[in-house]
Amino acid sequence: MSYATPDESSLRRQLRILSLVDAAEKALLAPLSTTMLHLMAYLTNVLAPVWDMPVLDGKLLKKGSGPFYPILQADADSLVGQGLLIQTQLQYVLNADRQWRLQGAYTLNHQLADVILEQQRSFPEEQAMDAFCREVAYSLSVLHSDQFQTISGVDATYGDPQIDFGSVVDFAEWTQRNYARNAAERLGELLPSGSTTTAGEKLHSYVRHLSRRLYAGG
Repeated sequence: MSYATPDESSLRRQLRILSLVDAAEKALLAPLSTTMLHLMAYLTNVLAPVWDMPVLDGKLLKKGSGPFYPILQADADSLVGQGLLIQTQLQYVLNADRQWRLQGAYTLNHQLADVILEQQRSFPEEQAMDAFCREVAYSLSVLHSDQFQTISGVDATYGDPQIDFGSVVDFAEWTQRNYARNAAERLGELLPSGSTTTAGEKLHSYVRHLSRRLYAGG
């Protein structure tokens, strides 16, 4: 559980968003769509323990359209207002939950954001988180674009059939049922390198596993 103040939590989310958009640009996933931003945010939360990183948000509401964090979206909107993010391709989209949502795509305003990212990377823990965000982006970059909308449905935690749409997916707040983390660790053990598998290898192996499940029909 997190005991940060609201201002501290918002600052952490905004720094995470900047790191995710920067990682997406490096992985050639930018402009980063709203859907992809929230998917990447979810993966950095649910797989954070694989990297021995703190979970920023350990719960979210399960939606048919995939992970979506209203409070993170508000922080992304704030970054646009501050001029740190550039938002393009704005449009209203009817999602899988039959709700209209304003969506766009994000890139960094490097003139302003690079200064913050450089300062952020001067701290070892934030540097490690930045590297983690890049690995998440690189792992997703090998997927076909039509998989981005549905991959969370086969994720071991978000896609848990015991959790209905409209219910809370809690993997690190009040409960510790993080099946995605367990699956990533197990897949890492099955790799040829075995006990010496790196966190990055576990992450890429898990995302490839999700891709295979999608092609196999779940």
